[in-house]
Formats: sequence, C-alpha cells, structure tokens
Amino acid sequence: MESGREEVKLLLIRSSPFAMSCALALREKGVKFEEVQENSLPPKTDRLLRSNPVYKQVPVLIHNGKPISQSLVILEYIEEAWPPSDTTPSLLPASAYDRSRARFWADFANKKFIETGLKLMKRFGEEHATARKEIVEQFITLEEGMRAIGSVGPYFLGDKMSLADVALAPLVPWLPSFEALGELKFPGPEQCGRMHKWLDAMRELPNVVASVPPADWLLEYTENLRQFIAEHYPGGA
Repeated sequence: MESGREEVKLLLIRSSPFAMSCALALREKGVKFEEVQENSLPPKTDRLLRSNPVYKQVPVLIHNGKPISQSLVILEYIEEAWPPSDTTPSLLPASAYDRSRARFWADFANKKFIETGLKLMKRFGEEHATARKEIVEQFITLEEGMRAIGSVGPYFLGDKMSLADVALAPLVPWLPSFEALGELKFPGPEQCGRMHKWLDAMRELPNVVASVPPADWLLEYTENLRQFIAEHYPGGA
C-alpha cells in the first residue's frame, strides 16, 4: 500500500443482499474500493476463512489490512471510519432519536425481512410456507413504519438516505425473486404507497444501480440455486 493511500476491499458474492448494502454505503460515502468476488458455492477461499474465521461468510470489509465482518457492523464502521463532512454525507440523522430509528429499521430489514426472504430460496415445506406468509406481513410492517415516521420521503426517514435505506436497498433487485420463489405478490401501491414510492426512488439512484445486480439476472440465479439446494440438500440449506 502506497504511503497515505487507503486500501479498501469488500469480499462479496454478487447475489448477497448483505454485501449489496455494504457496497452501497461505501459508494454513498465516496469511498473507492475493490470488489473481491468469493465463491457462491463451496469450497470457501482461504482468504475468506482468514478474514472471517468465526462466521466464514461474506461480506467482509478489509480496511488497510484489517477485516470487519457482519453487515450491520460493517455499516456502522463505514459511518465512523469516513465521518460526515462537507463532502461526505452522513448515514445517520442528526438527532439521537432519529439515529435510533434508522438503526432499528436497518436491523429489521437485515435480520427479519431479508432473512425471511432468503428462506424462500433455502427452505422447503412448512418453513417455506411460514416464510411466504411472514414476508408479506413484514412488507406491510415496513409500510406502516414509514407512515408512522410521518415523512413524505422519498427515503425511509425523510429526504436523506440513512442506514435504514442502505440495509433495505437489496429489495430493489430481490423483490422479483422473493415473489417468484414464494409464489406470492407483495401489496401494490394502492395498499403500500409509501413502500412503492421508496422503491421507485431507490431504483433511480446511480449508487444503488452500481451496487446491485440486475433483477432478471438475480431471478435466474436464485431459481437455479433453489433447484440446486432441492437436489443436494432436500432438508433445506
């Protein structure tokens, strides 16, 4: 590494929603980084196992040789390592209460909504049926959360992007996959107008477009991966 120059790498898998969030956060901060593709199927690389020996999964942010893992931890690290300035936006609002709301909904998006969606690809039988029901309920919960905040948007908390938006952004390419894998349809704009306004806004952002794969590519990938799981892990991955 050249003197005075930062080394920033993001270990990822193209389909990983959690890696998408981290890539988006870096781009929003204006951080130049290298995307390092990991294997989507076993075996895991030595690089990944060295960088994340506990969870052994992506994403992993490597900043000047130091690895940081777990996507929500990475997002908080990005906010602190590249603090707000005249040229660097904040991913957390100004007030303590609004920061708590951004963190709450980022946590919900990451640990509840996205995880439920992934079960539609990885699980079968009763677990799959439960996930089908829960993800629609959680979509409505997100709508109700945005309405309760009371802002007109277009972002989750108002007119500025926050950690909540970054954590939920993978829904942009994943929505068609969740619907196809679950054989379901999310409520439309007439029922969830705030969520669809948010989706429309996110789809237009250059940093989002750069950080997520095309929805049609992801749909084909996830359907093929579900078939692979069904053939090799009939009990679910």
